Amino acid sequence: MVKLKSGVQDDDIQSWKWLQCLIEMLGEHGMSSKESSVENGVENILHVKNMPWHRNIDQELEIMDFQCILDTNVFSPQDSKPLTHKCAPDNPSTTHSAAKALPLALYDGAWIAQLTKCEIEALNIPQQTFPWVKFIIA
Repeated sequence: MVKLKSGVQDDDIQSWKWLQCLIEMLGEHGMSSKESSVENGVENILHVKNMPWHRNIDQELEIMDFQCILDTNVFSPQDSKPLTHKCAPDNPSTTHSAAKALPLALYDGAWIAQLTKCEIEALNIPQQTFPWVKFIIA
């Protein structure tokens, strides 16, 4: 989307650049694994595993998923078909350790608050900040 919108003056290019930066910063260790199931015998649903250390980015991911549905002509038909992601508190938790060296804004505040000073230091949180953007969709 960033490449597509960079060629034209689009009002939301900065939002897409921020989303791209968020995903790149989280990297593969910041993405939850998923378990697939079929609900209602019709649709495949991906149940996203909970990562207690991870800041909730469900809204930001929904924006990107929704754009894939809206702009089917932009995305290659050879790519996998978008599937519904189900994020719920009763989904299983991931067995992966917390990702290290992420800006503080990308960790869940309540999770960080319950850590010891030694555990926080082990995360190697950089001094750089990551400005959090709140999206309002009209």
